[in-house]
Amino acid sequence: MRKRTLTWQVAGFAENCRFTVSDRTSRHDKRRQLAFTLVELLVVIAIIGILVALLLPAVQAAREAARRAQCSNRLKQIALAFHMHHDTNKFLPSGGWGYRWGPDPSRGFGANQPGSWAYSCLPFMEESAVHDIGSGITVPADKKAALTKILEMPVAGFYCPSRRQPVALPNIVPSSYDPINANHPAISAKSDYAANVGVRTSTFGTLWFSGPASQADADAGLGFKPNCFKNINGVVFQRSEINFKHITDGTGNTYMVGEKWMMPEHYESSEGSDEDDQSCWMGDDFDLHRSTSFPPAADQLGVSLSASQPFGSSHPGVFHMSMCDASVHLISLDIDPEIHKRLGDRNGGEAASVP
Repeated sequence: MRKRTLTWQVAGFAENCRFTVSDRTSRHDKRRQLAFTLVELLVVIAIIGILVALLLPAVQAAREAARRAQCSNRLKQIALAFHMHHDTNKFLPSGGWGYRWGPDPSRGFGANQPGSWAYSCLPFMEESAVHDIGSGITVPADKKAALTKILEMPVAGFYCPSRRQPVALPNIVPSSYDPINANHPAISAKSDYAANVGVRTSTFGTLWFSGPASQADADAGLGFKPNCFKNINGVVFQRSEINFKHITDGTGNTYMVGEKWMMPEHYESSEGSDEDDQSCWMGDDFDLHRSTSFPPAADQLGVSLSASQPFGSSHPGVFHMSMCDASVHLISLDIDPEIHKRLGDRNGGEAASVP
């Protein structure tokens, strides 16, 4: 009896051992089946890399579309400021006195205002705090210091988000270009938008001037160049006071303000840049005025168009332009040059509409 019991126990133990070994082997095989091999892992990583490479252009395009929409909105706000300026003063913002004259809040708007059209737009863009710096100050030295501060203050609404951040840049303009009514600014506010000065013809002569040599000369009407500007057919230029009644080609068929061409090398420095070297609150210069005599152009590294200073942008293939009716259009950089010229002319009588 004892022998039979012992045999059964030994047989049971052996059976239990066989079951345990078989179970462990099965689980080990399952773990081996669930693991990735090195080749499989590399293939997965390669596939993920390909998908990321395919998605990046789409993500970048979506970001650019968002920046382009923001740029359009900022230009729309500028266009509305033009209209509110017109409603208040009965004319569009003036181009200022010259590239050696900064703004002065005590001199109002229009031909009496030495600062730029952008400066005159500030009260109509909820930026009166910037516009009014220095107002009421009579001590000459203190007044100059206050007006210098304006030149250094950037306003985000004048910057294209596809191009650069709304910050002031170091002032690299030589002292011979310093403003007559302010001190040499350490930094300068910028603008990525320019007003339409119209079609440049041989009768224009040189478009840009430093302006009067002194306040006394300015008050006496000296130092301006009326003969060179009398035939300008745009809407903003030196001491301009253009009313909508002067835009006989139609406000919806005439450029008002749009994006300007720049060299990408100058986005963050303005060094060696004629198109962006002054503060955007200074009087008339290439920085704030563009002609339609030349086709619009894309910003390109190493490509200088300083001789023509056209409209343009950093957006692929297009640029934004506001018409005199305050509508904002996305216009191809390949627009027919003749149509582009006609849209810059406020009173030429040519049949032209935004393509």
